[in-house]
Amino acid sequence: MVTLASSNRRRKRIPSNDGNGVHRIPSSPPSPSTTTTSMSFAVLMNVLMMATGAPHRATHANIIVAINALDSKQLRFFGDSSSKSSGESSSSTSESESLLSSSSSSSSSTRLVAQNESSGLGVLPIDPSSYQPKRGFGPFLNLTTDERNLFRLLREARENTELTTTLRVAGGWVRDKLLATPEFSQPSSHQQHVTGRLTSKFKAPSLGRQGTKILSGNVAAPVDIDIALDDMLGREFADRLNEYLSQKGEETISVGVVLKNPEKSKHLETATMKVGSFWIDFVNLRAEQYAQDSRIPDLVRIGTPAEDAFRRDLTINALFYNINNGLVEDWTGRGFDDLRRGIVATPLAPLTTLLDDPLRTLRSIRFAARLRFTMDDALLDAAMNIRVRQALADKVSRERVGGEIDLMLRSPDPVGAMRLLINLELVDTVFPTSQLFPAHPQGETPSSSSFGAGLELLSTAHDHLWECQVKPPVWCDARKTYTTHGVDERTLMQDEEARRLLWYASFLKPLYDEAKRVPQVPKGARQGKKANRSILSKLLVDELKRPARDAEAIEKILKAADDFTVLIDSGCDLSAMSILLSDIRIMDDQENGEQQYPKQVCMMNGREVFSATEDDPMWQHAMEFRLLCSKVMNRIGPLWRAALLLSLSEQLVHVFDDLDYTIEGDTLDESRAERRQGVIDQYDAFAVAMQRLGLVGIWGEKPLLDGGKVKKVLPKIPKGPAFRDVMEEQMHWMTSHPGADATLLVDHLGRKAAVG
Repeated sequence: MVTLASSNRRRKRIPSNDGNGVHRIPSSPPSPSTTTTSMSFAVLMNVLMMATGAPHRATHANIIVAINALDSKQLRFFGDSSSKSSGESSSSTSESESLLSSSSSSSSSTRLVAQNESSGLGVLPIDPSSYQPKRGFGPFLNLTTDERNLFRLLREARENTELTTTLRVAGGWVRDKLLATPEFSQPSSHQQHVTGRLTSKFKAPSLGRQGTKILSGNVAAPVDIDIALDDMLGREFADRLNEYLSQKGEETISVGVVLKNPEKSKHLETATMKVGSFWIDFVNLRAEQYAQDSRIPDLVRIGTPAEDAFRRDLTINALFYNINNGLVEDWTGRGFDDLRRGIVATPLAPLTTLLDDPLRTLRSIRFAARLRFTMDDALLDAAMNIRVRQALADKVSRERVGGEIDLMLRSPDPVGAMRLLINLELVDTVFPTSQLFPAHPQGETPSSSSFGAGLELLSTAHDHLWECQVKPPVWCDARKTYTTHGVDERTLMQDEEARRLLWYASFLKPLYDEAKRVPQVPKGARQGKKANRSILSKLLVDELKRPARDAEAIEKILKAADDFTVLIDSGCDLSAMSILLSDIRIMDDQENGEQQYPKQVCMMNGREVFSATEDDPMWQHAMEFRLLCSKVMNRIGPLWRAALLLSLSEQLVHVFDDLDYTIEGDTLDESRAERRQGVIDQYDAFAVAMQRLGLVGIWGEKPLLDGGKVKKVLPKIPKGPAFRDVMEEQMHWMTSHPGADATLLVDHLGRKAAVG
């Protein structure tokens, strides 16, 4: 694949670093303190299955059963230093002593290395009931005051009710807390040498662990915490906690219980209660086994910490924070290293893990995008396996697929997520468009070209918005220097929801354009509203199960983007420049600023203008511009910034496409840079002109005459289309005559009625 050397040159094809089009990283180097025994995975599994008579399918549960049943003397092991068992923490030990002393304590434990390059099988516990994890980093977690108080309360409840339960925080809370520590927040030496990035055409990295351009701020502190119990049900511990609160004379907390319901994928009950500012789910450590044709485990039981860790989707999500002793536990033996190196990997063989639950394929992509991590080589190979794609289509509900896609587009790196979907050949499975389109004339599906173009457009939009964050143009400034008609207007950097919809619209815009060229099927006599929906709406609502309001908003952005492009191409950018040079402004009257809808004041070249009588040609031209743009702004509403940025991004993509001819390197770069800046200047002037003409929020402007007053002014006007035309004429007049009062409007409507 050819890659241009200059950092600001557009790659004509999806960038990649290997034959599969996926960015690869070197395998994790072996720790100098450990030695491993090389053993073929196939040979190992044969030994395990023959020795135990276990089934030959390498599911999580079968592997664990086989290892448990095997005499440890038949295999070679290596030692690993770890701390004492979590249950041995003395209740009389102070919190500070436990945190500081246990981080350096160690004891021996045994692990079996069963690693194979093709399967990617990681380190498995010999006996999950006795296996000891890597421990540490607890003293370095930056716990908030509320979190410290919560954990202290839980420890006190455990001790005062004489329980032996080990309380462990599980899941993303632990991962995110570790990522906030200096040990894990800084890129490793491996990451510092990674020059590729998932989200941009540029060669050099900019920000983030993988060079990702970050648009969103820091993730808010979590308020939901999962606490795993090893020897009792969550409801039982919740009752003990209330018992302790009652003894202290404090108010007890109501407990919600989600009962066991295998038909709804709920195999163990969960107790939920709100403690302070946190919603706590008390769950059990669990072990599970999967059926061949379902991603829902058909056998779930209370398990050990090791079993619970190894059945999880990713090593970085398999870490526990032991509340009893204040340490973080890594039962897979890889979680700390993968988190430090920025790698997304599975605890067990990736292919087995993904076939058991194909949704984990999308989850791994989402976490790579959210954390800006790199997917492990073995996981990449497994994700590209045709059996995984088929299992994703057959075993996973469309609601879950759509939910994962939505989370990817909410992540800090939506471009990287969509690129992985394409490079891993999953995009056609996730976005099934073949049944929505008639047969393509060349035999290829629209998605084969549309999604590649969509990725290009998404990357361009994402990169330009990042540039606006670094150096905001006037129209992206958060300061309100213009009237908004009482509407609370926010920039794209302030509006996460608008950005999410923009990423959808950018990625699907080429597909939307392709759908417009498809001949429409003649409407049948009995076809309802659903039959008349667009192809894009069917894809989002029927296939991805997104809310209809999302599909409507995305289509609004797409249509408005096309409308803005038409306005720019028809010369409105030149009109905008003339408006700025004439210093034409429509502002709120500061003297009446306390009113809900203050009167508007019109200015041109530093003098006040009465819009109803002003006959200056430049002013008249500005009002024509205002009327044209108001029609688009009224349709798109508060999503106008997303639509305008999408229109701009399309033009930036065309800059590179239009200059696809041979020019010497420096001349080509200069020509592209000039063309690109020229397009940006066009749109900046257009947007600022709309702001200065008071078009932001115009969709919320109230008519001077409501329906009742119109009927009094024009008593003979009939209901229906004629009345609607009068109301539209009123809004057009108000747009062209900002600040004019109702008396002049009544005269105008009377004259129109007399003529027509």
